Amino acid sequence: MGMLVWAAWLFSPKLIAFVSAPRVVTADLNLEPALGVSVPGIQFFVYHSTLGDSFSELAKKFNLSEETLRSLNEYNNHNEPKPESTLLIPSKNGIFHVVHPGQGLADIAKAYEVSLMSVLEANHKTSDSDLKAGEILNLPGAHYLSNRDVHWLALIALTTQKKFMKPTTGRFADGFGQRVDPISGKVRFHAGLDLAPGLGARVVAAQDGRVIWAGVRAGFGRLIILDHGNELTTWYAHLEKILVKPQQMVKKGDLIGKVGSSGRTTGPHLHFEVRLNNKPQNPLLYLVP
Repeated sequence: MGMLVWAAWLFSPKLIAFVSAPRVVTADLNLEPALGVSVPGIQFFVYHSTLGDSFSELAKKFNLSEETLRSLNEYNNHNEPKPESTLLIPSKNGIFHVVHPGQGLADIAKAYEVSLMSVLEANHKTSDSDLKAGEILNLPGAHYLSNRDVHWLALIALTTQKKFMKPTTGRFADGFGQRVDPISGKVRFHAGLDLAPGLGARVVAAQDGRVIWAGVRAGFGRLIILDHGNELTTWYAHLEKILVKPQQMVKKGDLIGKVGSSGRTTGPHLHFEVRLNNKPQNPLLYLVP
C-alpha cells in the first residue's frame, strides 16, 4: 500500500511539472535577473559575453537551443557575440521576436507561420494597441527565421516602409552619442542629430503623428514633440517658429516649424531626436537612407 501511495505521489502532475520544468540555474553562470523584460511564464537573465563565446557554446552552457538565443537577441544574421555584449538568457526554449515599428501581431504570426490566436494567448495580448516597439514576443510552435528567409525579409520590409524622412535639408552638423559639448567643452552624451540648413529653413514631420508638445522647454528652446504610437516620438528643437498646436495631427512631410537658435545653442540648427519609451535612439537607424 505504501508503495502505491509513493508511486502516485511520484507521478502526480505537480511533481512531473516540477521535474520537467525547464530552468536556468544562475549560480556560477554569471547571470543576473533581467529587469524590465516581461513575457508570461518565462524568466529572463542577463549574461555579459566574454572573448571566445559563441552561440553554440552558450546554448550548451545554458541547456538551450542556439535558435532560442539567436532569435531572442536578434542575432539571426549568423554573427557571433562580441566580448562584453549584453545577452538575454530565457528560462526555457522558444522562438522569440523583438517587435519593430510598423509590425503588427498578424504580420508577425504570418511571417513565423503560427496562428494569431496562439501569439495572443502566449503573450496576453488582445490587439495591436497592446503592442509596443522593442518588446519581446514568445511565438509557440514557430520556426526560426534567419535574416535571409523570405518571411523575415517581408516582415522587416514593414519597418522599412515606416521609416522616417529627414526633417530638414542641410548637412549633419553633429551626430548621436558621446561628444565634446561645444558650450561647456566637456564630454557629454548627445541624444540626437544636429542639422544645419540655415536660419529659417523648413522643418517637416518625419512621420505621421500627433503633436504632444509645442512650446518652450529648458535647453531645447522652441520645441515640437510628435507621438507616432508604439511609444515612439520625435523631437524638433531650437526652432525659430512653431507652426503647429498641441493635439494637432500631422502627416509625414507636413511643415511644422522653422530652423532657429532658441535654447542652449551656439548657432542656428535643428536638433532632431527619436525616442523609444522616452529613451533616445540613434536617428540614423530610423531615417530613410
